[in-house]
Amino acid sequence: MKFSLSSMAVFAALSVTLSARAQFQGDVYRQYNNATVKHGNTNITMAWTGGANQPQLAMADLNMDGKEDIVLFEEYISLKTLIATGNGAYKYDSKYEGSFPQLYGYIKLIDFNGDGIKDLVHRNFAGVGVYYGVYKNNQLYFNYYKDLYYLGGSGLTNAYVAPGSIPGMADMDGDGDIDIIAYDVWGSTITMYQNCTKDDGLPADSIKICLKDWCWGRTLQNYERKQVLGYSCGWTTPTCKGCGRAGAKGTHGSNTLLLIDMDNDGDLDWFNGNESFADIQFFWNGKSEFGADSAIAEDTIWAANGKAMEVPIYPGAYAMDIDRDEDLDLLFTPMNGKSSNYNSIVLYENIGNNANKNYVHKKDNYLIENMIDLGQGSYPVFYDYDKDGKKDLFIGSEGYYQYPANYNRAKIAYYKNTTTTPGSYSFELQTDDFMGLWAKDYKGTSIAVGDLDNDSLDDLVIGHVNGTFSFFKNTAASNAVQPVWVLVTDTMFDYSTFSALDVGDYATPAIYDINGDGKKDLVSGNQFGDLFYYRNFGSTPGYLGLTKETSSLGGIKITSLTDPYSYTAPYFGPTDNTGKDYLVVGSNWGTLYRYDGFQNGANPTQYSMIDSNYSYIRGHKRIAPAFANLDADNTNLHELVLGNVLGGLVFYKQDFKVGINDKLSGETDVLVYPNPAENLLNVNWGKDFNENGVTVQLISVTGQVMVQQAFDMQAASCSLDISGLSSGMYYCIIQSGGNKSVQPVTILK
Repeated sequence: MKFSLSSMAVFAALSVTLSARAQFQGDVYRQYNNATVKHGNTNITMAWTGGANQPQLAMADLNMDGKEDIVLFEEYISLKTLIATGNGAYKYDSKYEGSFPQLYGYIKLIDFNGDGIKDLVHRNFAGVGVYYGVYKNNQLYFNYYKDLYYLGGSGLTNAYVAPGSIPGMADMDGDGDIDIIAYDVWGSTITMYQNCTKDDGLPADSIKICLKDWCWGRTLQNYERKQVLGYSCGWTTPTCKGCGRAGAKGTHGSNTLLLIDMDNDGDLDWFNGNESFADIQFFWNGKSEFGADSAIAEDTIWAANGKAMEVPIYPGAYAMDIDRDEDLDLLFTPMNGKSSNYNSIVLYENIGNNANKNYVHKKDNYLIENMIDLGQGSYPVFYDYDKDGKKDLFIGSEGYYQYPANYNRAKIAYYKNTTTTPGSYSFELQTDDFMGLWAKDYKGTSIAVGDLDNDSLDDLVIGHVNGTFSFFKNTAASNAVQPVWVLVTDTMFDYSTFSALDVGDYATPAIYDINGDGKKDLVSGNQFGDLFYYRNFGSTPGYLGLTKETSSLGGIKITSLTDPYSYTAPYFGPTDNTGKDYLVVGSNWGTLYRYDGFQNGANPTQYSMIDSNYSYIRGHKRIAPAFANLDADNTNLHELVLGNVLGGLVFYKQDFKVGINDKLSGETDVLVYPNPAENLLNVNWGKDFNENGVTVQLISVTGQVMVQQAFDMQAASCSLDISGLSSGMYYCIIQSGGNKSVQPVTILK
C-alpha cells in the first residue's frame, strides 16, 4: 500500500478541521482529575481516567522525573496518561495528553534515535510513522520526523503494517538501532525491516529502512494455532514487499508481535497474537543455535506457572517494568472491540529477574481496578439519594462483557457524595450493584430519576440496550426521605395504544416537564440520533400514563456524514451558575450539543441549538453528560461528569462564570495568526482587551493549558512559542477583565 504526499496532506487537513455550527458560551469547563473517590478505605488514584476497554500500553518518562509513566491508547477513542508516583503506583493526570499527536493503529514509545529520550511510533499514514521525543519545560513532546519507506524493486514502498496490527520493534541485529518486524500483506509470513542507519554510516538522527527478510523466523501462518516451522521460503534478501508470494493467502490478516529474549540466550523470541484466538502463541528463536532467526519451537497456548493466558479475543502483548523492580513484567490486552471491557489488562508479574524470568498471573484488571469503570457505555446521573443536601452519583452502563456467552450484563453503581467544603469533591462507593440488579441480567442500565406517576415521589426509570424501559415506583413515605424503589414493570407501555415504549436501540431516559403542565414527561435518546418524547397525561396520583408525542423532540436529529450511529444521551437542567435550564445532548463523536427555547412549555417544533460543541469539550466516544453543583458553593459554579463508551467517567469543573461578554470566533478586535501555525503563534487584541492586563492561554481540546502568558495593560500583542506542541486542534483564549475571546487554532508540523 503506497501513500502520496498529497493524500497525506489532505488527510491531515481533514483530521484537524472542526466545523462549529453554533457557539454561544465558549470556554466554561476544564477537566479536573483530583476529585477524591474511595472504594472502601482506599483512595483510587485513577478514578476519572474514563475507563478502559481494549487499551494498548506504552511507557515513557512524561514529566522528566526519572520514572517511566504509562500511556493507555484506544484508537479513535482516547489516549490517557498515568503518572508514576512510586514503585508500581500511578495516578491519572490528563495534563500530558496534549503532548501527543493524533494517533492511529498502534502506539510504541521507544528510543529510535539513541538520544536517551523515548520517541513515538504509530501507524500514521504509511504504516510506520516516527516522531522524535524532546523535553520542554520538563514535559515530553513529540516532533514528527517521517514515515518509513524503503527502496525496493518497485521504487519507494512503505514499511507495511496491516490495519489493526501491532509490529514488533527491537534491536534485532545487535548494532544498537531499532529494527521492525510485521506480518506481510497476506498475514502469512513475517517481514523484517532492518534499520540500516549505522550500516550505512548515517547520522543517528536519521533513519534508513531496508527490507531485509520477507520470511523472518521461518514460519508460515495458516488456519491453526500451530504454525509451520522451518518454512522453506529462501534465505535471500528480497527486493520488494512480498516478492515471490503472489497469490499466497494467510488466515490472520491482523496480528500482534512482541520481541523478547525469554530464555536469555541472546536472540529475540516472540509472542504472536492473532485476531482468531483468545490465547497467544509463543515462539523460541534458534538464532543462537543455528545462526539465523528461526522458530525452533512453538507454544500454541502460552502459559506461566500453570496459568494459560486468555483474553477474549485477539491479544496484544507488552513487556514493561510496571513495578520498577528492574525486570520486565508481561501484560496482555484484547485488540478486538467486541471483547472484554473490564478484565482487559492481564498482568503476569515477573517475580524473578531479567536473567531468570518467572512469571506469575496476578490479575486480569490491572490499572482498571483503580478506575471508575462499569464495563462499557457508562451513563451518570446526580441525585440526592440520602437527602443530606448533596447530589450523589449513580452510574448505569451498557454492561460488563460476559465470556464465553458473548453479551454485556449491566448493573448500577452508587457513590455517596461526601464533599465537606466548597472547592473540594469526594465520593465513596456504597455498592457496585445497587438494588441487586445484577440478578436481573439487564442488558443496559441507563437511568433517570423523577416523578412520573404524579404522586410527588421521585421514581426510577432504567433504559435498556434493546430500546425499552423498566419502571421502579417510589414507595417511600415522602420525597424528603430516601427513596424506596420497587419494580413495577420491566416493559413500560404507551397507555393510549398499549404498545411498549421502544426507541429502537440504546434507550437513554431523562425526566423533565416538557410542555409545562406541571407533570414530568419522559424523553429518551437512541442509537440513531433521535429524541423521543413521551407525554405524561396521567391525572390520578400513582397512575402511570405516558403516550408518544414525537421521535424528534424540538426537531432534533443529531447525525454525522461519517458515522451512522449518534448515541444521543439527553440531560435537562442547569449547566452553569445562572441556574437556567438547558437541554444538553451527548453524542457518539464526543461533542455536547446545547439547546434553548423550550423552557416555557410552549413546546416549539424547533429548539434553538446554541452550542454545537459546548465548552469546546472533545470527549471520548458515546459521551453522556450529568451536571450538578456538587460542593454547594455560594457562587453556584457547576460540575460535569461525562460517561463514555469505555464505561468510565471524566470529571470537569466550571472554571469560568458565565454572563461575561464572551467574544467568540469572528470578533474583529482579536486576531490570531498564522492559522494553521507551526512554531510561532501571533496574537493581537484591541482596546476592549486593555483593562487590568491581558491573559493569553493556548489549551488542548481536552482542556489542558499548554501555554499561558500574562501582559500588562499597555501591551496590544504577543507571540507564543508553540514549537514544542504536536499537530492538532487547540483553542487560544484571550481574557481581560470581563471580556474573553476564544479562537480555534490549528497547529501543523
